Amino acid sequence: MDNFQKKYQKKVGTAKLNINKAVVGQKINCRLSYTAGFYGVDDSGSIKILFRLVSDFEEFQFTDSAKDNFVKISTSNKDLEIKVESKSSGALGKIYLRPWSRGFTLHLSGAFLKQGDQIFIDFKNWKMQTFCEKKFAFKIFVDPFATGRYLEIEKSPEIEVLPDSAFRLKIVAPSQVKKNSFFKALIKLEDQFGNPCRYSNGVFQLIENSQILGIPQKIKFKNGRVVLKPKIVNEGSFFIRAKFDDTEGISNPIIVSQKPEVNYYWADFHAQSGETVGTNSVEDYFDFARDYAFVDIVSHQANDFQVTKEFWNKINKVTKAINKEGEFIAFPGYEWSGNTPLGGDRNVIYQEENNPIFRSSHALLEDFSDIVTDALTADDLFKKLKTKKVVVFAHVGGRYADLSTHDEKIEKAVEIHSSWGTFEWFFYDALKRGYKIGVVANSDGHKGRPGASYPGTFHFGGFGGLTCVLAPNLTRKNVFLSLYNRHCYATTGARIYLDVNYSLPEKNGIMGDTVRTKEKPVLKINCFGTSAIDRLEIWNKDKKIFTHLPFINDSLIKIVCSGSKVKGRGRGMIWEGEVRLEDNFFEGEIGRVNFFNSNNYATVDSNVLKWKGETTGGVQALIFDLKNNQGMLKMKLNNKDINFQISDIKQTPKVFNMGGLDAKVEIYRVSKDKKPAGISFEYELNKLISGSNPVFVKVIQQDGHMAWSSPIYFEKK
Repeated sequence: MDNFQKKYQKKVGTAKLNINKAVVGQKINCRLSYTAGFYGVDDSGSIKILFRLVSDFEEFQFTDSAKDNFVKISTSNKDLEIKVESKSSGALGKIYLRPWSRGFTLHLSGAFLKQGDQIFIDFKNWKMQTFCEKKFAFKIFVDPFATGRYLEIEKSPEIEVLPDSAFRLKIVAPSQVKKNSFFKALIKLEDQFGNPCRYSNGVFQLIENSQILGIPQKIKFKNGRVVLKPKIVNEGSFFIRAKFDDTEGISNPIIVSQKPEVNYYWADFHAQSGETVGTNSVEDYFDFARDYAFVDIVSHQANDFQVTKEFWNKINKVTKAINKEGEFIAFPGYEWSGNTPLGGDRNVIYQEENNPIFRSSHALLEDFSDIVTDALTADDLFKKLKTKKVVVFAHVGGRYADLSTHDEKIEKAVEIHSSWGTFEWFFYDALKRGYKIGVVANSDGHKGRPGASYPGTFHFGGFGGLTCVLAPNLTRKNVFLSLYNRHCYATTGARIYLDVNYSLPEKNGIMGDTVRTKEKPVLKINCFGTSAIDRLEIWNKDKKIFTHLPFINDSLIKIVCSGSKVKGRGRGMIWEGEVRLEDNFFEGEIGRVNFFNSNNYATVDSNVLKWKGETTGGVQALIFDLKNNQGMLKMKLNNKDINFQISDIKQTPKVFNMGGLDAKVEIYRVSKDKKPAGISFEYELNKLISGSNPVFVKVIQQDGHMAWSSPIYFEKK
């Protein structure tokens, strides 16, 4: 707090709100009342009503009281004229400093406010954000002297944003366990937006499986969750199933073996809390990751330019306290948030506490006493980190990392997916530069849900990703060793089981390895999805070399739009499409995959399907059945005409490039059976080129989720 704020804060007014809680995604009506303080507000002064940057509530409008999200402004001073500046009135950029970047400004003219005068802000049918928050603040900043310099009132009103009613039963289990050994699994209730139903208590009913022991048929739960301790008596693939009222849930696949060669540990290395630009406290953050996301590993990644000395010390204190070897691993860390020309976003993860923070800048800090420690470029950062036990990931967020700067001893992976989108182009860029890197995915979440990050309706329109670390046991040292050796894979958030290894006459190994050979390696792939699998692909660098298609009987047609417009913040690719059928008709419901944004829709009428969507590197899809296999499919997508015989649509995708950075549309057939499926096969790599061959596997599921293995680097002699 600067001296200006300290001196005048108590005399710039007060505010109150006539509600104290709201439910996620619901429409609310409330009144915010501001009362001017000792200084009043001078003619041509202004007041800002502000909300957090990451909140995905619907944008305000001030012109039509019959429509949703209407805000009415009134005042006790009838001589005062108030004009509103907002996004809906054409305002560009941020309304105020981050994280308080959303909201609107009230410009006063024609008179002034004296002490005791009031302004009333009435919100009508305002659709609340989709994630829970303990202290959702209505921040009020006042320019009492009409200088353009704002003061925050001493206490801004707050409400609690609560979860909606139960919508989904989620079961989270380890991906691999030892036969006849007890393990932990989580059953929880979530609302339609993925928030845990923390205030729900009741009884889950197990759907019996005679090979899963140690679970009673009826299981009491509290605060929306319960932890089980079952064991499985046979080898193979298994699922835990349970129900609550009419809602059923199924776990991720559990692979059981007599003696697993490695263990599978799930991680979210990249998100942040409300002390910077996220939601809720840092303590809440780690508690959620452990108790509700049920991940094994987590790190905290606040934007460095907003991390005070005190907060950096607190992050280290919290990770040290909550870390428990063998059970739950918490790493201290931060996001180096340099502008792209200086190196772009990097995740810095320390193995232990009490290491320094080398910031990219002090952009939002008042204390400049340690500014000499800043690392102004990614190259500076790598130099300062050389003597530390640290691992760095390059990633794409608002900014994207410039991969022309790289240190192979420190920077061990690139982030291929987060809630910002999917960035295969970024992965390919690293491989084409000849870097030996692994692949990770994380949430980059700002909604207080590390490890279980769901899409909203505004920022962050995709599921948060997860990284699976392959390690002998769950310790900080072993997790770091696995990351250094690239023994990990990435998913778009689903706990897909993926085992990619290789065999040679002289040795065997796993994903991430580097191996020199004259022979023809055999890839051995074992995958079990969380839904039906469309296909598995084998890639060498940025080229697909093989596609494995599962056998299907009855099929549906799937149209997939994917990709982005540009690399940076404006990456959203808008899709507007229409499919017309000739001599055929749509049958049944249209399956919608990743239609999250409130402006997205898909409608069908007999033989016409229309939709509007958006992708930020990831996928959006429509799945449908037809009356027969005859006639023509005529599609107009973003003013491009695509026509073909329906009988020509096969499992192998028809691919049409759509411009942008990597935008394309694919049409192919998928299975009517949506149940989780397993695929195992071997593939001989008989066409390796001289030099480095980074070979990896990509998994594409019917529900839109994907996975990528870290490459095996075959060095052909």
